[in-house]
Amino acid sequence: MLIATLAAAQGNLAGANQSLFANGSSFYYPGFGAGGGGQAEPSAYRIERFTRVSLSISASPLGLGEQISTNLSPNLDLRVLGNYISVNTDQFSQKDFRIGLNVGFVNMGASTDYYPLHKPFRLSAGYLFYNGDRVRAELKANQNAIFTINNIDWTSDNADPVHGTGRLTLGGSGFLLTAGYGRIVSRSEKHFSFPFEAGVAFINTPHATFNLSGQICSNQGINCLPAATYPGFADALAAQLVTWNKDVAPYHIYPIIEGGVAYTFRIRR
Repeated sequence: MLIATLAAAQGNLAGANQSLFANGSSFYYPGFGAGGGGQAEPSAYRIERFTRVSLSISASPLGLGEQISTNLSPNLDLRVLGNYISVNTDQFSQKDFRIGLNVGFVNMGASTDYYPLHKPFRLSAGYLFYNGDRVRAELKANQNAIFTINNIDWTSDNADPVHGTGRLTLGGSGFLLTAGYGRIVSRSEKHFSFPFEAGVAFINTPHATFNLSGQICSNQGINCLPAATYPGFADALAAQLVTWNKDVAPYHIYPIIEGGVAYTFRIRR
């Protein structure tokens, strides 16, 4: 009797496996969760494409991000991403200047996430198709300010202090390459995940501009002239900009370190 019962159970299990393989509209994870004493979650065996959607928020050097993702196959996801941040700082003192900063980042892109081992580790490739990131600064010299441009000291006029704006552009569309850990679109019944990734974005070569007005004086605070016409100042500023642009040029390979939280829900069976 016991042998007959076991044989019948084995036949039923074989029939269930055959029906599982026969369902051509679903994906099958061969051996997913096997080994190491682990158990496969039931929902991990059969997951049709476009059955789950994940909404996530994140923070990275691209800004504060919002993403929407969906599953394409058992080990491939698609996500659309957007980042935005706008921060204004009150004026603060830096050497002989009062500086106000505005950080304005806005960008959008899309990425595919590949999980090669049916594990939370993933490799991602994408494209940043819009990028308007930039940093802007407003400067005004303090009283009795002596500042250095191109290794030369210059004296600001107290009656008409040196002032101006600087801008660093970090824009340009380009490819995204990252590696990360944690599923953005959950394959289990768990709704929340906390994905992390790091990599680079290939953007335009960053470009700095700097414009200064006001008057510059001799060391004694006399013989003041507008900055644009003060002997040697325009050439010194142009040379300094060349140096600054060389310093920021390597950041066309823009580093990304991103962490966040994602919530997955099922949209159909």
